[in-house]
Amino acid sequence: MIGRITIFIFCSLCISGPLFAQNECELTLAHATEEFNAGHLYGIPALLKDCIDKNDNREWRQRAYLLLAETYLLLEDPIGAEQSYLNVLWANPEFVTDEKRDPIDLVYLSRKFTATPIFAWRAFLGPNTSIARVIHDVRPGGEIYTKEKYRLRLGWQAGGGIDYNYNEYLSATAGVTLQQATFKHETTNLFGVGKDIVDFIDKQTWIGLPLSVNLSQGSGKIRRYTYLGYSFNFLVMNRADVGIRNRDSQASVEPSTPGDDPENKLNSFDKAVSNINLSGNRKATNSSFFLGVGLKYKYKLDYFYFDARYSFGLRNLTDINNRFNSRRDGLPVPYVDDDFRLDNLALSVGYIHPLYKPRKLKKARTRSVLRKIEKDDRAN
Repeated sequence: MIGRITIFIFCSLCISGPLFAQNECELTLAHATEEFNAGHLYGIPALLKDCIDKNDNREWRQRAYLLLAETYLLLEDPIGAEQSYLNVLWANPEFVTDEKRDPIDLVYLSRKFTATPIFAWRAFLGPNTSIARVIHDVRPGGEIYTKEKYRLRLGWQAGGGIDYNYNEYLSATAGVTLQQATFKHETTNLFGVGKDIVDFIDKQTWIGLPLSVNLSQGSGKIRRYTYLGYSFNFLVMNRADVGIRNRDSQASVEPSTPGDDPENKLNSFDKAVSNINLSGNRKATNSSFFLGVGLKYKYKLDYFYFDARYSFGLRNLTDINNRFNSRRDGLPVPYVDDDFRLDNLALSVGYIHPLYKPRKLKKARTRSVLRKIEKDDRAN
């Protein structure tokens, strides 16, 4: 029983200690605000010093440093005012002064600083589907008899990148992606007789190095953005599955000659060959041009986002010198590549973590504030 009481008292002290310190600092800040309103400025920095040293609550520190910045402005101490406002931005990198709420001299001071992150890192994942664009249709079974159709399948992509922010609207991104692109190619009557169907499922794994330029809304909880870019792509692996299905209702069920087995006829059985290595039939490198749109949702100082990207393949994927070299276990595979480019539609969800860096601007953005001050002086 005594042990439980001891643990309860210890936990209570651990919880109440920080809360007591925060309440004490709230009282100190309230007292400093009263001193400021009364015009007793010189003692305010010393009054707040202890709490600034020990209180790491961001919201409290923002209010305390704002009070110090206004105090130093009235004391005509520009160095102290600038350092205090810089500390406001360290407490809250996205704090923005308001001409209707804040003193005009504080607004003027704020225009000398920015906390816009120079860099941010991002990560994303999501599904995609690939669209084959045929450059040259190759039909070894004959143009008249063979029918072909490409069908969509679901793939995936994941990756990350680094953003460079030129300003709050314009940025550039360099990244790396790992993507599986897959599609299905269906050939009917490949051999020119019967109703055989050859199903070819291609699964390509790519590493991409995309570079993009992004244009985004600069403010708001939800921000629209758009981007365009170029990607260098490297084929890591290409595997395929091939299935042959007999659909010939006229197939003979009796041997046509003695010793002839109908089970050995091409049009009388289904067969599947899986995990065929087609890397030698593909070009190892490719490139693409892409466009995208999306929405960013601001959560505290970070972002979650959703976007849609369409990539246009720029090169023929088929190595024309190895078009007919698809083999499995030493036997030829009943599939021949067309010449084709591969587009891709990808949907992604992601996370952006800005690396905020409060700093003084080389060129202050004070012109609009000066115009307002001049307008107010003329009105008075």
